[in-house]
Amino acid sequence: MSNEELLAEIKSRGYWRVEIHSTEYQEKRLPSRRAIQDLINKATVSLRGWPYPYFPTEETTGKTTYDGKGLEGQVDWGYHKEYWRLYESGQWLHYLGLSGAWISREEIFKGRLPLPTQHSGYLHVRGDILFTLTEILRFAGGLAQDGVLDPTDFLSIQLHNTRDYMLFESSGRPWFFIHEYVNPSHTPIEQSKSVPVGQLPTVIDQLALETAIKVFEVFDWISSEAGERMLAEEQKKLIERRL
Repeated sequence: MSNEELLAEIKSRGYWRVEIHSTEYQEKRLPSRRAIQDLINKATVSLRGWPYPYFPTEETTGKTTYDGKGLEGQVDWGYHKEYWRLYESGQWLHYLGLSGAWISREEIFKGRLPLPTQHSGYLHVRGDILFTLTEILRFAGGLAQDGVLDPTDFLSIQLHNTRDYMLFESSGRPWFFIHEYVNPSHTPIEQSKSVPVGQLPTVIDQLALETAIKVFEVFDWISSEAGERMLAEEQKKLIERRL
C-alpha cells in the first residue's frame, strides 16, 4: 500500500494527528537520512509493548522512504496503522490510527455481558488516550536533543473523527459500566502549545495528563480530584514500567 493510500485509510476513521517543530524554521537541521534516522531512534519511546513511533526495519512489517527532504515511515498491521514523516527541518508529522476504530465491539469486550451499545469506535481511557499522549509528549522531549527544536518547541496534538466513539475502561472502574461516555461532536479535539526547549523535560508529563483530561471532558467524563489522582498514578506506573 502506498503512503497516500494508507493515509487515506487512517483518515477514514478515528485518528491522532501530531505535529512538532521549532518555532524558528531552519531548512537543514537534519542534513541526511542517517541524521534523521539516528534522531528517531534516540527519541523513540518504549514504555509498553508497541513503541512510539513504530520504526519499520527489513525484519519487521512496514517500510521507510527517504526522498532527499525527509524520511517517512508507515505500518499497516492489524489495528496498528500509522504514517509519519520527519523533515530535514526537524518538523515531525504523524498520523496514528486509533485501535478501537479497527477492532469490533465483540472483540474489545470479549467476555463482558451485556455488551455496551454499538458505537462507531471505542477508546480505552488509559491505553488509547493517556498513555498515547504521554508517549507523544515524551517523544517530543527526545526530538529536542541536539538543538533540533531550539529555541522553542511548537506542539499540536489533534484527535479526529471520534464522533460517536465511546470511552471504556477495565472492570476495576465500575462507573464506565454504569454510564456510557460518548463524543457527540464532529469537531476535532486539539491541544496546541509552544514550550521553550529548556522547559520541556519538566512539563511534558503534566501536559499529557492535562490534554487527556481535556479529551475526556469532550466525551462528557468530568473526572473528580480522585479520578485525576488515579490517572496521574497510572501515568507514573507507565513511565516507571510498572504496568
